[in-house]
Amino acid sequence: MHRNIKWYLVCPVYELERILNMKEATNQSQSSASRAVASIFGSAETTLNRLIDPVNRVSVYVSSGLSLVMAAAIIIDLVARFLFDISFMGMIELETFLLVVLCFFSLAYTLREEAHVSVDILTNKFSRGTQLFLNLIFSVLALLLFVIMAWQAWLRAVESFTQYEVANVSQIPYYPFVFVVVFGCIATALVCLSNLLRAVKDNFIFQERPIASVLLAFIASTSILAFPFLLKQSEVEMGSITVSLVFIALMILLLILGFPVAFSMALVGVMGIWYLTEFQLSIDIVKMVTYDAVAHYYYCVIPFFILMGFLSLEAGIGTRLYNVGAKWFGQLPGGLAIGTIIGCGGFAAICGDSMATAATMGSVSVPEMNKFNYKASLSNGSVAAGGTLGILIPPSVGFIAYGIVTEQAVGKLFMAGIIPGIILMVCFALMIYSRALLDPELGPRAPKSTLLEKITSIKDIWQVMILFGGVIGGIFSGVITPTEAGAVGAVGALVIAMFSGVFSKEGFYRALLISTKMSGMIFAILIGVGLLGYFVTLTDLPMQLAENLKSIDVSKYVLLTLILMLYLFLGMLMNIIPMIMLTLPILFPTVMALGFDPIWFGVIMVIIMEMGQITPPVGINVFVIHGISGNVPMVEIYKGIVPFVLVQIAVIVLLTLFPEIVMLLPNSMDVLAPIN
Repeated sequence: MHRNIKWYLVCPVYELERILNMKEATNQSQSSASRAVASIFGSAETTLNRLIDPVNRVSVYVSSGLSLVMAAAIIIDLVARFLFDISFMGMIELETFLLVVLCFFSLAYTLREEAHVSVDILTNKFSRGTQLFLNLIFSVLALLLFVIMAWQAWLRAVESFTQYEVANVSQIPYYPFVFVVVFGCIATALVCLSNLLRAVKDNFIFQERPIASVLLAFIASTSILAFPFLLKQSEVEMGSITVSLVFIALMILLLILGFPVAFSMALVGVMGIWYLTEFQLSIDIVKMVTYDAVAHYYYCVIPFFILMGFLSLEAGIGTRLYNVGAKWFGQLPGGLAIGTIIGCGGFAAICGDSMATAATMGSVSVPEMNKFNYKASLSNGSVAAGGTLGILIPPSVGFIAYGIVTEQAVGKLFMAGIIPGIILMVCFALMIYSRALLDPELGPRAPKSTLLEKITSIKDIWQVMILFGGVIGGIFSGVITPTEAGAVGAVGALVIAMFSGVFSKEGFYRALLISTKMSGMIFAILIGVGLLGYFVTLTDLPMQLAENLKSIDVSKYVLLTLILMLYLFLGMLMNIIPMIMLTLPILFPTVMALGFDPIWFGVIMVIIMEMGQITPPVGINVFVIHGISGNVPMVEIYKGIVPFVLVQIAVIVLLTLFPEIVMLLPNSMDVLAPIN
């Protein structure tokens, strides 16, 4: 009896131990199998990368060098034209062909370096498993997208070769450059395949149920791709506006989940066209847009001005600009912060990007202000706000993107940004001075510089003044177009950098590669805009939206405020370039229908979007400054930014009440072409 009781008590323990041992053995077996599968996919990824990485490196080096070659060719053409009255026939066509090479030789490298813009503020908070699952879906979608683009580009290249299409003036054949498009799309598709292999490998390493995760991801991606077909089969009757809203909602969902902006626009554009027409027509449009979206001469301004900014950055111009500002204004209350604002304005005149301006000036000015016990709210707030001048004071990549999408004169947009940029810079400085005057501990005075030191400091920036004057003065006078001015700026920045004393071979290569990556990112967005634009045009959404808003019995300024609030919100989440290209095809007709001047609206829109870049609770520029400042709490930086945001609102109100402030310089120009 005693033995039986003991057995009944101990037996369940043995049974439980046996079950646990079996489960552990099963888990170990599953873990070993997962590692084995992961190893297979990892080996495949490594093998593929060994094949494509050398090709991508060579192609991006060619692409980087082309930006300088193209700029130099335009300079030679300008010199021949002005000195010898000789103009090289076919220069525009040659530059356009080279731009296609620059773009498609850089796409794969840009993706490989993960430089394509995506909205990652929410995805950063997802669990690791969710991120791995999404990576799988997006890798499949991107791979199929570029396979279709490569396929259609190949068909177009064969047609061009068979029909021997040539340029009108230079008689250069088209087909070699369409084959470049094929190469770029295939190279990018191979990078997508590498990303897919890595995503599968990571899922088998880190997911508890990797097979289920991978299968579910493929089912989800297949469902997304088949969405137009499934929607057609459902026979649900939808008007064109409803269709546009459904597919735009799908695009927003993809964006929120972290799919790159360019790929989201392109994919949804193709899917939307498929739903509205048929599959064959949708891929025929891919065949046309993939090349045509990039092959425009005036798009050369994009790599030129970007290269100009990064060459200036490597030449240490930001440091010299800050030193000049500190010497002239440092002895004032809050003087170093004022000098930072002035330095940001100066660097904006040769850079054109807000985050680059903020990062450059912040790395120089924040440590210096810390030495003089500036409050972190002012030191960091001034850099974050000063960085927003980078996209307003020309040359501005934001104005270039706006001009491309809206077909407005880039030269006029550049001129329109000068006076508002100066007003905003002065208002920032006056606000800092008045606050530091009331609270001396906010921004203590720095040692006073002598008049001789102030005057001597100007020698460090006279090259920048000449460069800016040549670029902007040439555009304003009409002597050169913005594209030619971009070439002058790029070559001029290189010359200045070579004599700067701090420029190195490594800095030169770094400037070329970074500018090429940024150009590749923008050109990818342009392709996405082209495909999405066809879909939006088919739905007639912009015109319908404009008509509906016009019928609302409220002031047009109320509607303008709503549009600007949308841009303020978007500015908190994403970079200004994709924001412009994503929204303007839809909203710009509405703005025109309300009767606002397109040049004036471009300036207001840029200011409000840049305000979003520093507005709590997000603000992309704030993260840049936080990375520079180190241990300064985000709350402290936000606290310092609020006064600058209020100043920006005041300037927007001023420019709305007196639009002639914006239009003074543009109206003085004689620009005949829509875009030069």
